[in-house]
Amino acid sequence: MKRVAGVVTALALLQCASAASADDLPPPIYELKQAEASTGSNIPRRQVWGSKVPMNRRYDQLTPEEQASVKSVYESMAPGDEPPYPAEGLVPIFKAVRTISDYRFAPGEVSIFVDVDAKGDAIGASIMKSPDTKLTNALANVLMITKYKPAVCGGAPCRMSYPFRITFSTVH
Repeated sequence: MKRVAGVVTALALLQCASAASADDLPPPIYELKQAEASTGSNIPRRQVWGSKVPMNRRYDQLTPEEQASVKSVYESMAPGDEPPYPAEGLVPIFKAVRTISDYRFAPGEVSIFVDVDAKGDAIGASIMKSPDTKLTNALANVLMITKYKPAVCGGAPCRMSYPFRITFSTVH
């Protein structure tokens, strides 16, 4: 009898877990604002905006259209294949970007390709474009310590690069 009760409890827990659908996800975030307003203002300014996908979602939480947008930066990818993606979504990376840019701001475009192995670990970074060496090195360090969802090639985890591009601007 105890065994049956345990199975019923487990099934009930599984049913509750499966009920946590897309409706339970937080609303998508496409921009980040300052944590605190600047001196002399009550309005926190936008610091990161223009993302094509919600920053607060993991890859598996993105809609098929949003996943297709992420895949579109790769030259060719088979239908079942997936690119690497930050395991916790983009928010942790862009929070670090915001902090770095507060200390070292340089307007311009940064382009970094992070080599991600089949376990989801960053194993190298190639800086393709940079307005400032120190700023870009700090960003590369953030990207190197980030854990990624590994890419999937032919149904198995594989090594692939994750492109990170951001443009720093003084426009608010």
